[in-house]
Amino acid sequence: MKHIARNLLLGLGVFSLGSTLALADMEPPMSSAQQPAGTATQPGQGAPMPMMPVQPTQSLHVGPTELRHFASVIVAIRPIDKKVHQEISTKKITAAQHHQMLVKYGTKIKQILVQNHLTPVKYEMLLKKAQTDPAFAQRTETVIKTMASY
Repeated sequence: MKHIARNLLLGLGVFSLGSTLALADMEPPMSSAQQPAGTATQPGQGAPMPMMPVQPTQSLHVGPTELRHFASVIVAIRPIDKKVHQEISTKKITAAQHHQMLVKYGTKIKQILVQNHLTPVKYEMLLKKAQTDPAFAQRTETVIKTMASY
């Protein structure tokens, strides 16, 4: 049972990378005057990078409300993710169509995140925590199962 939960969360982690890239692709690049304080741009890149190190995911505390939000996002994203992967794998599409599909997909994911009070960065951090912390992965799976029984 534990391997099923890990495989599920690993698959969602792979998805996260794609959705994060799609969301990042949707945002216009910021000029140096528009960048928030505490960020710096590396030469040759348009995206700001945090100047402070990211908090390790193992020590990231996740309360019960945030865990329910995270689990809700996972449940809501599953059918969308499955549909997009099926469309990409079964249809011959051009690069432009592929990009358009990712943008549309990213918009849906962003709406789900907003509805569940999570940012893309926080969602990605929680996914990484689920991949590296077996206890958190188990807690997440338990909440997901509880949600499915409603």
